[in-house]
Amino acid sequence: MDAVRHFLAVFVLVVLPPGVFVWPVVHRFTRWWRKVGPVGTYLFLAAAWITLSTLLYQIRELLADRDFGTNWILIAISTVFFAGATALELRYWKYLSMPTLIGLPELSESAQRKGKLLREGIYGVVRHPRYLGEGLFLIGIALVSNYAGLYVFVVLLIPAGYVTLALEERELIERFGDAYRQYQREVPQIIPRFWRTL
Repeated sequence: MDAVRHFLAVFVLVVLPPGVFVWPVVHRFTRWWRKVGPVGTYLFLAAAWITLSTLLYQIRELLADRDFGTNWILIAISTVFFAGATALELRYWKYLSMPTLIGLPELSESAQRKGKLLREGIYGVVRHPRYLGEGLFLIGIALVSNYAGLYVFVVLLIPAGYVTLALEERELIERFGDAYRQYQREVPQIIPRFWRTL
């Protein structure tokens, strides 16, 4: 179990941080990335991601920091987070096309014009179920791994996620205008109202 926990901690700490910093750059400069086009953007992002992950791999033990050991109580608690993340995944996947899942509407003028504001199902309960689901999944992995560095990373994701969401919401207002502003007033951004029906 120790080897599995260590692998999870190192994998997350090496692979995910570049994504946390790459997507805000995409959302902040969407007009420029649209001029570059999807292929050029994805090639640049892949190169940046691989480079940053390679650098992080060199300091992986420093990043992981202290190992608190296998804790079966935390592993049991993590199942609640994994179940919540899975429930969200199953709910939002049926509304998203593959181009939307890979961010094509943000990068392509033609996809931008064809976009549709989702308000059905889970999107009627929370505006960003993907971010919520990924956050729950990451908390679950942190609890299973039980490494100090992963807990720090989860805490640091809160402000980073807030910035990313703010940039994405700005881009969505640009795309959908008053319809999105109305949606913002009616549906919470990331913490669902549990009394609403899924």
